[in-house]
Amino acid sequence: MIHPSARSLPALLVAALTTLGACQVAPTWADAFPVEILDDRGKQVVIEQRPESVAAISTFGADLVTALGGQMAGLSTLNGKQSAFLGDAATGAVNLGEIHQANLEVLTQLAPDLIVGLRTYTQPFEKKIEEAGTFIALDLTTLEDSLSAVERLSRALGEEDRGQALNARFLSDLETFGTKAPGGVTAVFLWDWADVPYAFYDHYLTTRIMGHLGATNVQGHRPTPELEMPDSAAIGLETLLRLDPDVILVFKGQDGPVAANPVWSRLKAVRNGRAWRVNDQYIMSHGPLAREMVLREMAHLLYPETFPEPEDIPSAARAVPLNVAN
Repeated sequence: MIHPSARSLPALLVAALTTLGACQVAPTWADAFPVEILDDRGKQVVIEQRPESVAAISTFGADLVTALGGQMAGLSTLNGKQSAFLGDAATGAVNLGEIHQANLEVLTQLAPDLIVGLRTYTQPFEKKIEEAGTFIALDLTTLEDSLSAVERLSRALGEEDRGQALNARFLSDLETFGTKAPGGVTAVFLWDWADVPYAFYDHYLTTRIMGHLGATNVQGHRPTPELEMPDSAAIGLETLLRLDPDVILVFKGQDGPVAANPVWSRLKAVRNGRAWRVNDQYIMSHGPLAREMVLREMAHLLYPETFPEPEDIPSAARAVPLNVAN
């Protein structure tokens, strides 16, 4: 069964496959550059030659570079940690500090050929970042954002055809998994921030995947459908108990338990062993590695009898059962 929110997927898939089919002969590096990329500041960014060193003030940039077989020169952290789902890909990358406040001195010393960052986090510092290297700023919320960002950054790296192939593969997998998913479950995706749970609306990529898998997101639609923001909103535990979803997925960046509140033990998902603490590929799901991991693992968590547990996710990035101890 395909959830109603997946009705636009075939059109996206056809468009991606059509574009991929039109790209039969990869250009040489000399033919490919210079290229211009319109980033999400509305700025035309010129890349004069193929970037040999890339720094990411986001997991997305590292995700895509890794998927293309490259190595990162520099990478930011979240709560002082590198993303577990990247495995060993970040080994050797210079630590650029926290994603919301990158270490600009280290970035300047690194002087990478290309810098990729999230617009919302880098906007206050973009002038300084541009002094360190060519800079592309991206907005990453929806499925469409993910597809567009993969295509544009792949073009900036001289890998446009491979970026299109990654998009086409994901859309095909999304269609296949959606067709097999039985449906009939309710779920919610939370970010536990400073012990306050935030529930994501339907349009965020992770919850969009949830919808394509036939699960109903109890948080529902965003209150401002004409805007991508907000992507989530705080949800009280009493409200969560009233909604009482079948499956709960929680990301928590900080160490320590998700919640010590006694309401957790009353939730149906917790009582039935269907509450899971997930890793940061769920919160930063827009890169080609993260979104594939989320699709395959979430399908298993929602429908364990239909979808096997994926074996290719690094052990530190796999979902673990949620209880008050973790």
